[in-house]
Amino acid sequence: MGNVIDLKGRTFGRWRVIQCVGRTKSGGALWECECECGSIRNVDGHSLRSGVSKSCGCLGAEHRIEASKKVVTKHGGRNERLYSVWQGIKERCFNKNNRHYAQYGGRGISMCKEWENYSVFRAWAIENGYDKDAPYSKCTLDRIDNNLGYNPENCRWVTSMEQCNNRSSNHLVTFNGEKHTISEWARITGIRKDTLRRRIMCYGWDIERALTEPAHNR
Repeated sequence: MGNVIDLKGRTFGRWRVIQCVGRTKSGGALWECECECGSIRNVDGHSLRSGVSKSCGCLGAEHRIEASKKVVTKHGGRNERLYSVWQGIKERCFNKNNRHYAQYGGRGISMCKEWENYSVFRAWAIENGYDKDAPYSKCTLDRIDNNLGYNPENCRWVTSMEQCNNRSSNHLVTFNGEKHTISEWARITGIRKDTLRRRIMCYGWDIERALTEPAHNR
């Protein structure tokens, strides 16, 4: 093609030059190239020689993925349960397609801006009671006030039983200056929780009678 530097058969980055296929609009040589991944593209000869073009794009994608893996590995990794906890919060608060979104993001429950960075959330968790070796039910993230979002001031690590007792759907009962859920009163009094629930919510018993009168066998 006259005055064209023959690049046929040469390798530039991941490109292997197959043949010259014409000229670019600026007059430079245009080469048909095959990438290591199998893609075939026409590439400007100057971009090949200068190193501007090193692949079809797969090299950059791999670098981005590798960088992402290093960040996650540095802060604990995707294989940690804590990462799944963090991801679950984000899904419930921000993903409208998540099946729990209506109870969280849909009613204004959100994750604070600083916790959107996993490394920040992880550092807080470790400093505030998270135990990576604890059995699953013995270390769960709980919001102190169920009407507020996920942030350092409103979250704590508790057992799953404590978290259950903190749900907004639980009925709190006060007696002798103590406030507990019906489930907690059942454990304290030894009376079945379904019995207590019927006494208080169905039969309209006063609290003292409901919590102190022994259950009767039918």
